[in-house]
Amino acid sequence: MTPARARATVRAVSDADTSAIEQLLAGDSFERREFIGLDLQGRDLGGREFTGCSFRGCKAQQTLWRGSRLDDCRFERCDLTRMQPRGMLAHDVHFTDSKLMGIEWADLGQFPRLSFTDCVLDFASFVGLGLRKTGFIRCKIAEGNFFDADLQGADFAGSDLRGTMFRGCKLGKADFSAATGVHFDPAVNEARGAVIPLETAALMAMHLGLQVAGFTAPAEPAAPRTAAPRGARGKRR
Repeated sequence: MTPARARATVRAVSDADTSAIEQLLAGDSFERREFIGLDLQGRDLGGREFTGCSFRGCKAQQTLWRGSRLDDCRFERCDLTRMQPRGMLAHDVHFTDSKLMGIEWADLGQFPRLSFTDCVLDFASFVGLGLRKTGFIRCKIAEGNFFDADLQGADFAGSDLRGTMFRGCKLGKADFSAATGVHFDPAVNEARGAVIPLETAALMAMHLGLQVAGFTAPAEPAAPRTAAPRGARGKRR
């Protein structure tokens, strides 16, 4: 490809992206639209309605979504780091292979329905939300927070929860059996019926001062006895 043709191709793609962004910012309602590869960093997308829409490969860090309504929408391979979903209505919104780090999920509209698959949710906080049966499948959720959230029946299969804190949550029938790094205090959560891996059960027992065979570090072996010096033994009479 000649340099002139290369420049023309780049310009055409850039113009198309700019046009799509302008349409997105100018519109109020979108149905079954695909937004692909857009740079939306820091944009205010609040007050809009999206129905059956998909965002693919978009850069949407620190975007604002207050007052927006999303129904049956999908985000695939998007970077949504530190997006601000507060005040967003989210019904059947699915995130796949996306970065969602440092997001505070709080004050969403009534009855949010979300799902996360193969996503990075490090340092995210889920506060005061009803997230029954929400799927967190094969996600990385390091140093996250779940506070006062209803997670009954949620599925954390294949997720890494190292350093994540649960407090004031309803965890009945939540399935952590195939998750790693799981730890929560049953004294500050409603945990009856939660399914946990053996490692988590052992850590909880150890936290209460119990020793668990196979998990508790063995006691240090006694120092080996040395032979008495020659001549130190008393002579027979």
